[in-house]
Amino acid sequence: MQHEAIKANAKERVRWGVAAVLCFVCMLGSGWEMARRITAFHQNNKREVFAFRRISNREFSFKGRLVRLDDDRSDVRQPALVVHYGDATERIPMSVPPEPDSPRWKLPDLLPHEDWLRVLLMAPREGMSFEEWQRDIDSDKLETRLILATRTPRPGSDPATWGSVWKKDWVFDFYELMPDGSIFRHDRLKYPTTRGVQEPKPGELHENTWQFQAALQTMPQAGKIGPTHNFFGNAIAAAGWTLPASSFSGLAGTLATVFAFAPRRRARGSWRDPAPNNASGGND
Repeated sequence: MQHEAIKANAKERVRWGVAAVLCFVCMLGSGWEMARRITAFHQNNKREVFAFRRISNREFSFKGRLVRLDDDRSDVRQPALVVHYGDATERIPMSVPPEPDSPRWKLPDLLPHEDWLRVLLMAPREGMSFEEWQRDIDSDKLETRLILATRTPRPGSDPATWGSVWKKDWVFDFYELMPDGSIFRHDRLKYPTTRGVQEPKPGELHENTWQFQAALQTMPQAGKIGPTHNFFGNAIAAAGWTLPASSFSGLAGTLATVFAFAPRRRARGSWRDPAPNNASGGND
């Protein structure tokens, strides 16, 4: 009887062992295919990575032209920031202006507009450290672009309270100072509302774009309440079925291995159990 139990236990261990081997083979196969797909995706879809240098001065030069940013507070209800770029002029409504009598107006440079505006010098940063990027910027080795990014909260909301957290109502505008001396206004984009592998909605920010990266600079606490990652059109989405197949087969193989090498349970009353203790020490 005991021999048959041991034999049955050995067969069960073999079955678990075979299952573990098959699962690990599946994991290796799907893992190899996943690596091949991700490598091919990166080779065929070069990602543009940009770095930004924030400019806080109200007056500076870009592409040989003077840039000046002035406050126009003639309309108390809707003050504006006036951008002068060579002979071009652009009025940008202040989406989060300080109160008319606020001491913030006396802050230096562009600090009064900290809540809604960023002036950014942008250039690609591919295959270099940030220190190398800064050095190439200073030596004019990189082609730079000058962007003014603005964030507008929900109309009627208090920018200091709910307006700073109702992020799905934020909209972003981007103004670019062009090398020919003009000021180009890009399409207005909304805060992204898709997540996971959902296709981004038209008119919303999309990851892996310079607009997305620039808009992050204007968001309060972007690292805490910023956009949810969307994996649409990236390497994770390109992995397809191989990612869950590799994950689940690896997990199943691990569990099968545990069962294959788990300690054998002893049957109650087997010959290994100690003999019962006779308290009386004699026969009845």
